[in-house]
Amino acid sequence: MNKTKTQKFLILLFLCGSTLWSVGQVNYKQAADSYVTIAGTSTLHDWTMTSLELNVQASLEASSAGIAQLKSLTLTIPATSLKSAHKAMDKNAYTALKTDKFKSIQFTVLSATIQKNVVQASGNLTIAGVTKPVQIEATCSNTNGTLICTGSKKIKMSDFQVEAPVFMFGTVKTGDEITISFNLPLAAVKI
Repeated sequence: MNKTKTQKFLILLFLCGSTLWSVGQVNYKQAADSYVTIAGTSTLHDWTMTSLELNVQASLEASSAGIAQLKSLTLTIPATSLKSAHKAMDKNAYTALKTDKFKSIQFTVLSATIQKNVVQASGNLTIAGVTKPVQIEATCSNTNGTLICTGSKKIKMSDFQVEAPVFMFGTVKTGDEITISFNLPLAAVKI
């Protein structure tokens, strides 16, 4: 083969390889029924706040059982979309989360390992402007082309410099440990 034909062949081989690699990777977004819940305790009663206004951007390869490969995933929650059954509690929580300066809570996957339908993700969690590395485990299943990922993670608010909210003139105080739970149905994005 002459030099020109060799170069053309190598370019064609590179383009075909790139195309084949990108075919497996598909972009996904949150589907209906996605939510994140934050649950904690207080000296009066347990409490929960839920957000239905999530934004998930993911690039992954699905399998018939769940996820085969996770290239990237970012979950963003508008902080003021977290709601409880009590507006006064919401207001105190927004103050503790410093929502006037930090509008969202975000988790970005940096790496992931997958065994069967369980994803072990390492990433950065940002709350109230403070970013910390965390490990999160999610169980993902493929139901009629929609990936459904669920899981939970316990964290301490103080690790993110969030002061536990108090209510009723300081007589009711929330505990430092909270549990973040998620239900993320993910659907392929059509381009």
